[in-house]
Amino acid sequence: MRQPYRLRLMDTYRNLFYAPIYAAVAGGFLYGEGLDVMFGTVPAGRSAVDMLHRRKVDIVQTGISRSMMALDDGDGNAPLHIAEINQRDGFFIVSGSPTDGWQWSDLEGATLIPIGFTPVPLTSLTAALRKRGVDIGKIRMLPGLSADDAITRFRNGDADYIHMPNPQAQALIDDGVGSLAAALGSEHGYLCYSSFAATPAFIAENPEVVQRFVRGFYKAQQWLASADAAAVAERVKPFFAGVSESTLERSISGYKSLDTWAETPAIGVDGYNAMRQALIDGGLVNGRYDYKRLVRPEFAERAMSE
Repeated sequence: MRQPYRLRLMDTYRNLFYAPIYAAVAGGFLYGEGLDVMFGTVPAGRSAVDMLHRRKVDIVQTGISRSMMALDDGDGNAPLHIAEINQRDGFFIVSGSPTDGWQWSDLEGATLIPIGFTPVPLTSLTAALRKRGVDIGKIRMLPGLSADDAITRFRNGDADYIHMPNPQAQALIDDGVGSLAAALGSEHGYLCYSSFAATPAFIAENPEVVQRFVRGFYKAQQWLASADAAAVAERVKPFFAGVSESTLERSISGYKSLDTWAETPAIGVDGYNAMRQALIDGGLVNGRYDYKRLVRPEFAERAMSE
């Protein structure tokens, strides 16, 4: 019997948007493929791309945005993407007031705390605001806050709205301090929002390890698609100490209803192109990098055909 391969895997931020990762780790799907996973979160202030290049992690949850930005900066060894995690935006706008009859134009003249610790969700939000005809210049933004500081400011009444993923958004609603105004996942179609990436060197040196990882993740995706919210909450709750099981269940139900999680590891060309266009329109990315430059689809294709 072969020895399990010790694989270093990280997420970039702990939230239920990335539930497929936690299901894969906690459900034993990766271990079943001979991978002894050491799982953690990219430390605050560190770059996932830098962690990969410094060989501090083998595979990381990130987005094609980071690889495109790396290419813009002249990094010819930008990470390559091997499996899709999220196919929709997973963030929400929560209001400090009841939202009966709420309209997007209500944001004009209001104070909003956007996600401040990563640029892509704000890029997606501003795209939705433009689509809805909102005058972004009339919104008072409180940018640059950490998640904890943003939530504290919102709970203290310093803003009318906050922009958060689950379980944070759902916890505010469950605690009676917020009401759901909008789900960004309903505002855009299919986007390759987040995915797993590794360096070209790691993939070249360990193709069978990468294949085993994608195969195990695909099995986790299949389980997640068929499991009910209670079963998913039970599996992932060790990753969310302090969050009630009821909040986890409601968060998971919401994500399922929005088709947030990809059911296969395949990164679609259309989802890649849609995300690329959003990044270019938002000013995060300059180059129109081709799908084949940053995606290695053969691992997903083989996992799905077996």
